[in-house]
Amino acid sequence: MPRRTGWPRRTLTGTVGEGPMVPMSVAHALGAAADAFVSVSLAGSLFFNISPDASREQVLLYLLVTMIPLAVLAPLVGPAVDRFRHRERFVAAGFYLTRGVCCVALVYTLLQLAFYPIALTLLVVSKASGIVKQTLVQGLVDDPDALVSANARLARFASVTAAVGVVAAVGLISATGPEWTLRCGAVLYLAAAVAVLKVRPRARPTVLQEDELEYAETHLPVVVVSSIGMIAIRAAVGFFVFTIAFTLRRDSEPAYVYGFAAACYAVGAFVGHSFASMLRGRLREEQLIALAIAAPAAFTAVGMLGVSVPLLMLIAALVGFSTTLGRNAFDALVQRVAPDALLGRAGARYETEFQLAWVFGGVLATPISLPVEVSMTVLTLIYVPGLLLFLRASRDARLQEVTLLDPHGLAAQRLVLARRALEVGSLRLAIIDAASAVDLIASVSALSDGADRASLEVIRRRATDPNENVAEADAVTAVDIAGRWVNPTTSP
Repeated sequence: MPRRTGWPRRTLTGTVGEGPMVPMSVAHALGAAADAFVSVSLAGSLFFNISPDASREQVLLYLLVTMIPLAVLAPLVGPAVDRFRHRERFVAAGFYLTRGVCCVALVYTLLQLAFYPIALTLLVVSKASGIVKQTLVQGLVDDPDALVSANARLARFASVTAAVGVVAAVGLISATGPEWTLRCGAVLYLAAAVAVLKVRPRARPTVLQEDELEYAETHLPVVVVSSIGMIAIRAAVGFFVFTIAFTLRRDSEPAYVYGFAAACYAVGAFVGHSFASMLRGRLREEQLIALAIAAPAAFTAVGMLGVSVPLLMLIAALVGFSTTLGRNAFDALVQRVAPDALLGRAGARYETEFQLAWVFGGVLATPISLPVEVSMTVLTLIYVPGLLLFLRASRDARLQEVTLLDPHGLAAQRLVLARRALEVGSLRLAIIDAASAVDLIASVSALSDGADRASLEVIRRRATDPNENVAEADAVTAVDIAGRWVNPTTSP
């Protein structure tokens, strides 16, 4: 289905420091650094400053009270974003400012009841910012094949600034406490808001589409199947992050071990971003997602037999690699196939599913203390069945899409639409769809009955002329002719 034609072609190449991507890269990087400050502050207040049992209770409460409402509110974000298709940079700036205000509010509500609704607001706006980022990138990159590389370059730059932010935030929280860490996060969000206002995405035409077509384009088999793979990845990430945190705390590991585990995860995430760019020319998005699932699964299976600290660090790196490689591939897939006018709601819909999967993994790991070998078994049971299901479903999705693109398959769809139109009395539409079905068959095989084609062409000309009257008998004749050519073996 042709889309996005008629624009000047401006393919993104080189680094994030080139051309129209510069302000987008700066804004995204500043936002990532701010996220790092917020995460360190919350980890310090909810996890490290209280006893292990109390920290489990606080983390579980945080997951349930903030994440579950997020799943309810997140689907509302997409349609709201789509209403501002030509003002995304202002929406993005507003979201960054809102996140900054939430940081300031959290300074005065840490470990209080009011903390949870503010944290929920911060999470909802954070997810909305990610959706707007997708639409902005789509507006800066014309070549669909360049989307993986564009997303990966942005993410690599952001991961570097996030790593610097983590180091700075850890030093700041050790010296002053979580309150000043949140204040610094607010300043960084403000700087990101200023930077994103300088983004200049290209003008895009507004194309109105029927609801059924909108649904079909955002629910293509390959997209739905890829979302299943991402659900497995995100569930595993949620489980692993909380498992390793509570395991290290239970074993009274020193603080530098936590830092080393976080560094391994960050390095793996950076490598995942890099591989997404390098492998996109050789592998499809679905194959990248399969690789993202398989990479950590091999080593979590080894961990079922026994886990050492070095193996745990390696798994942390592979989980980070899996997360970013899979996410870059999936974002590029959605950006490539989703209509411009629906990118926001498509991103919100799938992001909600991924967030719930992450919460499920976190909730599974938080309430009880599991031996680390059992935790590796759970991870393997998430990855391996998820990989097998994804591979089989991906193959079936590809076969289905090939069938849908076959002229005979498309002709059969047109015939079905023609019959439905006839049933509801839409005679002109029934005739046009029936004629289109015959045209598709004629494009791949010779039609021997020229009289049928001539009769159908006369009927079609009347149907496309608003000044001509069309009778029900004309529509019936057109549908019958199409039925003979689309399904010759079933015609009388």
